[in-house]
This record gives sequence, structure tokens and C-alpha cells, in this order.
Amino acid sequence: MTTAKWKLGTVRAGEDVEFRYTPSYARQVTGGVERLVIAPGHGSVALLKDLLEMLPEPLWVLYVLVTPRGERPAGRYQSATQHTRADVLALLERFGPYLERDGRHNLWLAAPPAGQLILDRHEVIYAYGPVADIAGRLLENGFKEESAIRVPVPHSHHFHTELDTDEKAILDHWEWLHGELQETDDL
Repeated sequence: MTTAKWKLGTVRAGEDVEFRYTPSYARQVTGGVERLVIAPGHGSVALLKDLLEMLPEPLWVLYVLVTPRGERPAGRYQSATQHTRADVLALLERFGPYLERDGRHNLWLAAPPAGQLILDRHEVIYAYGPVADIAGRLLENGFKEESAIRVPVPHSHHFHTELDTDEKAILDHWEWLHGELQETDDL
């Protein structure tokens, strides 16, 4: 385990160092659906909270534990019930440092069919739904539109012992339905 306190690293001059994006976003079409790939640079949970205002209630939450460090298995943990925006904001407030500083997981916030926000373990947010409104909000906040957002190659995911208790706590926070990881969860 490294003593570094970041989530995503890259290799420079043979050393694993923190990687930070410049605040930016890019448009993508995947499966015939337009989405935004957002690179916050910092404050990904604060941005997620801001963008969550653009999705209607009720909300579903999917916590994807890719690299477990506790007793629970890797997998997709879907909230057993729908939640209010206030519920989800409270979850983000409680677990913000864990979500931002540790690379063991992804978090999906969804309001089907209106849209969804995915905080990926590569420190990007995928936004579906009202992409024009979201892009406008990003531009207002100083983000720059790019042709693409690229995860560094090579890259590393960092896990922090002091956050292991948060893994257990987030899985105890609500009732979750456990499912197997999908192939795309561990990219």
C-alpha cells in the first residue's frame, strides 16, 4: 500500500504520481445515446451534488464495488428502494471523502428514464439525460469542452486503509441488492 492519498495515479519518470484532469468535458455517443464525459479535476462529489439537481426524483443508487477490502464481495450493490434527492445528497455528504479519495468503486445515480450520473473510479463523471443543460452548467462553472477525455495510460487505482471502514459503512447505510460485476465495471 502506498502512503499517497489520491484515487487515480499515472507513471511519470518511473514513479507513480497523482493524476488530475483539467476541468473539462467531452460529448460522446455510446449505444446511440449522447452522454457527457466530465473530468472535474477536483471536487467530483460537489459537482455530482450540483448536477443531481437536474435529475427528477425518485432516484436509484448503484454502488459498484470493484476491489473489496472488507468482508463483502465485489459486485453491484443496487439500492433496494428508490430515494429522494435529500437521501442521496445525505449519502454523498457522508461518504464524499471516501468516494473522492479511493479507487475501489463506481457510483451510479439514476432517475430512469430521465437521466443518470456515474462517478467512475477513473475520476470522471458520465452524464446521461439533459446533456445540453448539463453542458451549459459546466460552461458556467469554467469547464472547457474538449474533443475527448482520456484516462491516463498507464494508470493506477489507489486504496487507503483508513477508508476501509467507509466501505463497510456505505454498504450498511441502506439495504442493497447484490449482483455480480459486469465486464465493463473493471475497466
